[in-house]
Amino acid sequence: NPQHPAGHLLRAAVALGAERNADAIAILKQTVKLDPKMVGPHLALANIHFAQHDIEQAAEWYDRGVKADPASAGARIARGQFLFATGAPEEGRKEFYKAVELSSDQESIKLVLAERYAMLGLREDAEHELSALIADRHSQRARKALAELKLTLGEVAEAKPLLQAILAADEHDPVALYLKGRVAFAERDLLQAASLFEAAIGRDTTLVGPHVYLGLIRSTQGRMDQAEEALREAIRRDPSNQTAHLALARLYLTQEKPKEAEKEVSQTLRVNPASLEAAVLYGDVFVFGKNWARAEEVYGAISRQLPGQPIGYVKMAALRQLQARPAEAAELFAQALVYAPDDPVIMQDYLVTLVGSKQSQQADRVLGAYLAKTSRDPNTWRLAGRVYVAQGKIDQAQKAFRKAVDLAPDLALAHYELGQVQLLQNKLPAAVSAFQTALKKDETNSAIHTALGMVLARRGQVDAANGHYKRAFQLNPRDVVAANNLAANLSDQQELDDALGFARDALELAPSNPAIKDTLGWIYFKQGRFDRAYPYLAEASAALPQHPVVRYHHAV
Repeated sequence: NPQHPAGHLLRAAVALGAERNADAIAILKQTVKLDPKMVGPHLALANIHFAQHDIEQAAEWYDRGVKADPASAGARIARGQFLFATGAPEEGRKEFYKAVELSSDQESIKLVLAERYAMLGLREDAEHELSALIADRHSQRARKALAELKLTLGEVAEAKPLLQAILAADEHDPVALYLKGRVAFAERDLLQAASLFEAAIGRDTTLVGPHVYLGLIRSTQGRMDQAEEALREAIRRDPSNQTAHLALARLYLTQEKPKEAEKEVSQTLRVNPASLEAAVLYGDVFVFGKNWARAEEVYGAISRQLPGQPIGYVKMAALRQLQARPAEAAELFAQALVYAPDDPVIMQDYLVTLVGSKQSQQADRVLGAYLAKTSRDPNTWRLAGRVYVAQGKIDQAQKAFRKAVDLAPDLALAHYELGQVQLLQNKLPAAVSAFQTALKKDETNSAIHTALGMVLARRGQVDAANGHYKRAFQLNPRDVVAANNLAANLSDQQELDDALGFARDALELAPSNPAIKDTLGWIYFKQGRFDRAYPYLAEASAALPQHPVVRYHHAV
């Protein structure tokens, strides 16, 4: 039936899936003409325009959606979320309250409301709604949602009592097993977490969360195919799951697949155009593909829609750094600091870009004021040390890192950074001592193991270096430097089968890295597998034409 609105909605969904937005808009407008009271097409049109940063058109279609059915709680929620995201929180809150007033299922609508508040970053509002449901209705659904929110915010200790109450009601509850897995995941017990997620899936195959977190675990373990499979399964079961789409997008970026990543982020923005996380990642995808104009468009839209937030300015500043425009980057970081004056990461980026734009005197003034304000904070001295390194003031950098060590002798990263600056001074024994001290404070830091391995290798202590590389890769299966260095060392020791495994792992993590291609190609050459060796060695030589060892490997 060509006049049936449902058929047109299906056609619009197909067009959106094929990224034919113009076709989808035309079909949805036709659907609105066929049934002006149908809310869905109005909201779909609003979401498309919002995702395209056409705020005026989005506002018009959200308004029309509410007018199409003033009693629709869903339309009120959608318009309220849009208003929150575009700087009109009081109006947005009124729409949310109206949705609650209109709904006949108070528990469900308030759970939806809490979810929307969480999406918008309004944590206190989300917690208020969920806590009220627990207090007034003893809602287990709210208790589970609040526990998950706490875990998402990293508040594991606060989530545990909620989880205990859920388990007390039913220790075999699949959602409880999933949340228990989330606790294990937060505490870095990945094997226990994976086991609990698999148990939750075994009890309820429809659950999406366990698939998402299994994907994250497999990605952390460097098992990319299994990670993609788990995330794809989560999306198959819930095509609107934002966490799964964004996790898959990040996975694709690590695999240097920007087109696939862009598609996943686009799916998220269609579902939730107000998602700041998705918008930022969308810009990052364009940066990865060196599409500067699109990245600038996205980051600019974030700054306009959230003028009181630093993130848009920070991302635009990072883009200017990539474009070798440090003076403009410094100005943007300065704007970001207006909204986050105590953020040490933004402060560091600001100072480094001042140095990079030959404004060292200004950097010294800003750093001096910052040190005067927080002179007892070891992290301030660590920041100062990094800035001094950027300025080439290595002796001052060493003094700053020593000050950080004096203020926080148990802080592993302070010892690690002191070791790094001693490396710059070619003080290898001192660097080894600093890294070893750092590991005594925190043996689980893979970067410290890798750094120590590199120094030991330079000193000819290859077996000891390999031990640290292996530990680094065990702790962090995404440590590409440890994997490649270990592969090269094992190759030199003629342990070619083991070397090949680590080289393949490294290449999977960084498929375009020419140094890794050289390592892998040379291992194949040593194995006599010349047909496999040549392409890698040729690509490495073309990318590193001035590297004598790489050129030698290719020539041989």
